[in-house]
Amino acid sequence: MLSVKNLKKSYGDVFAVNGVSFSVEENETVVLLGPNGSGKTTTLKSIVGLVIPDEGEIHINGVDALKEPKKARQFLSFLPQRVALHENLKVIEILEFFRKVRNLSAQRVEYVIETLNLKDILGKYSRELSGGNAQRLGIAIALLPDVPILILDEPTLSLDPEGVMRFKSLLSNLKKEGKTILFTTHLLNEVDEFADKVGVLVSGKLITFENASELKKKLKFESKIYLVVKNMQDDFVKVAYDYGALEVRRNGTSMIIKAESSKILDILFKIKESGAQIENFQTSSQSFESIYQKLIEEHERTS
Repeated sequence: MLSVKNLKKSYGDVFAVNGVSFSVEENETVVLLGPNGSGKTTTLKSIVGLVIPDEGEIHINGVDALKEPKKARQFLSFLPQRVALHENLKVIEILEFFRKVRNLSAQRVEYVIETLNLKDILGKYSRELSGGNAQRLGIAIALLPDVPILILDEPTLSLDPEGVMRFKSLLSNLKKEGKTILFTTHLLNEVDEFADKVGVLVSGKLITFENASELKKKLKFESKIYLVVKNMQDDFVKVAYDYGALEVRRNGTSMIIKAESSKILDILFKIKESGAQIENFQTSSQSFESIYQKLIEEHERTS
């Protein structure tokens, strides 16, 4: 469905992408994981034709994207990190604009509005949108064309925990529809049960590309959540353990919960559903430095 071979792109003496190769099969969800500046965005922009690589091959649904870019782009839709939106247009007007540009049906707009639950912001001007709602609108624009491949650059950027949960639900539904999805993130806890394969980029190089389950075994994908609960009860600690917490420390009205990254948001919402009045929370994951050091050492041993 999507193939990248020996992709290279430099700016002066600096390689943004240096010999990256990977493939995404039909109905697969692949995540490119890496810190800011690792080459994730340049890789995606090269695939969709916004950046012309110095070397390499890109094939989309069998079409050479470098020789026939217009034909290749018919098979995909792209969400950039930040969508440029006209400040003086309302959300519904923006959706209508993109519908007409892509020559889509009105029913398709209705489907996207319903899928992403956008009714509450349709009448707002884009300048009035919060960062999270602007990102929701960006995802909606990417979903408008009914194409087989979705390429998303940091799709959960600016989303709150509820928005992240909605995005996970959306990914699940898109997979059921048979979509092929490639997205990037710098957050470990977004490499969850919906990722079939994970590629890790460091300084423009793809140092590993493997099944998500295998990478999770190799690395301890654990996160912590810090909660301040107004009506703290012992039952909330029990709920955390019941839904996968590895460790819970309680001190007065605060709790520190340690769990696998894929479970941390579920635990948060289960505690809330059990009656907790959450006044504040923060999440944290393992540092990239320690994880990448492990991966680099493993890469050097096997090379």
